[in-house]
Amino acid sequence: MTSTPAGLFQRQATGLVREAGTWSTLIYNINFVSIGLMMLFVLQLEPAFYPGGNMLVSYLLALAVVLPTSLVFAMFSAAMPRSGGDYVYVSRILGPRLGMMSSFINTVWWFIYGGVPSAFFARYGLGPLFRNVGLLSGNESLVEAGAWFVTPEGTIITGILLVAFLVAVFSLGLNVYFRIQNTLFVIAMLGLAVIGFVLLTGSTATFQANLDRFTGQAGTYQAVIDNATAAGFTEAPFDWYWSLIPITWIYLELVFNQSSAYIGGEVRHASRVQLWSMPITAIVCVAIAMLLTWLFQATIGSTFLGAVSWDAGATLGLSSAPTFSELAAYLSGSTIVALIAGIGFVFWSYTWLPGQILNASRNLLAYGLDGVLPARFAEVNERYHTPVFSLVVVGLGSIAALVVYATNADFTTLTGIVAFIVSFIIVSIAAIAFPYRKPAAWAASPVSWRWGGLPVISIVGVLSLLALLITLWVFLNDPLAGVNVLDGFHLKLTGEDGAPTKDAIRLLITGVTIVSGLVVFEVARLVRARRGVRLEVAYEEIPVE
Repeated sequence: MTSTPAGLFQRQATGLVREAGTWSTLIYNINFVSIGLMMLFVLQLEPAFYPGGNMLVSYLLALAVVLPTSLVFAMFSAAMPRSGGDYVYVSRILGPRLGMMSSFINTVWWFIYGGVPSAFFARYGLGPLFRNVGLLSGNESLVEAGAWFVTPEGTIITGILLVAFLVAVFSLGLNVYFRIQNTLFVIAMLGLAVIGFVLLTGSTATFQANLDRFTGQAGTYQAVIDNATAAGFTEAPFDWYWSLIPITWIYLELVFNQSSAYIGGEVRHASRVQLWSMPITAIVCVAIAMLLTWLFQATIGSTFLGAVSWDAGATLGLSSAPTFSELAAYLSGSTIVALIAGIGFVFWSYTWLPGQILNASRNLLAYGLDGVLPARFAEVNERYHTPVFSLVVVGLGSIAALVVYATNADFTTLTGIVAFIVSFIIVSIAAIAFPYRKPAAWAASPVSWRWGGLPVISIVGVLSLLALLITLWVFLNDPLAGVNVLDGFHLKLTGEDGAPTKDAIRLLITGVTIVSGLVVFEVARLVRARRGVRLEVAYEEIPVE
């Protein structure tokens, strides 16, 4: 062992190598945010189900609550560039129990959420692509193929193939994945650029005319609005509350701008790159989403956007509400545009998944290194420098979650974010305590800045903690979040029949995942103690790179 300026210790190398360059790291973070999915949820949900909400204001509010947490992770990633992210930061500052608790929350939900983007790949990516190209080209076979992708069977089969492909690619090394990632990112951005061009050069009148041509009926645009209104769709004047509540759907993607923290041991020049790539990711993603959202409002109209989602595409003869890439294709009236925009969106539809698989596998590796999990999880293939066993475990867990998600309507997309928020709260407390609990480590780090005599990381930690408490309140008040147990500041855990609501049950399940890390650590501690090993000693060392 060799001592470090921090007074902690560095062990032998893991076998991982620093393969993530500046560009790859930035794209990795942007992909985990997924500009396309973020816009999809905002455009489909806010105008329809949050009367009085302003989408552009919601983006800014979401950015305001995300940035402090982004900066906390950026600073920690520069100070302790190790695989495992917050597991390392918290366990070395606040102790192994809180470290395992904070990190295992993420790991559990990355396993569970593995089913979500693998399902989105079919539901929001391939399904709408085939449907849209088929409708605009008059090819019924393509329309039928699009309908198959969104069935449970189609979703599961497609998702399994995607997960298996990603696990295989990750097993061959990050360089292989980054080459694929960077190429597909260019295609995805090209799709957004084409959509932006179509919106800039199009008009509401053109969109209305093309809808009539598409459906074969005059006045389709107004018919969508009228039918939705008759079914209960309403609009309202601008409202700050209803602009704040739907930030849940933006936060769902935007907060993971710090994804590269979990592969910190594989990022080149981490002390410099991590500091700026995370906050820049959040700002760039919001800027692009706001610009395109504004263009959709100006060209297609917020009223129609809300109505067509409320109507779920019924008036247009669709089985589900059209995605924004489909609306852009209708505006253009071009099969080529439908193809380019649709293919581009396919590569936004699943981009949470690579980060979830990769990050969860690195967490398992970190647990294996510290002895919390069997050493098998820390094994790194000598040829490819990848933890193949951990990757396969995460892949199998993701497939199991996919089957549950595709067949169970009670599996709501937003539920687990409450658990992530609790994890981020613990990380923020660690940031506040860092200069005081580990003064030598902080002083030797590249983030040993002070402002007004106070450590900057502690100030940012306080801001992050406040932002997270606000966000937690928002999630518990959002009627669509799946954990809506608050009405303002009043608890509502039971329904009119006195039984617990589904939201209360989901929150309880989420709570179980929050404490699961403590259970895992205590079990591991007892097992190790019986073998004469004191597990806590491992946490006196900085994990290996």
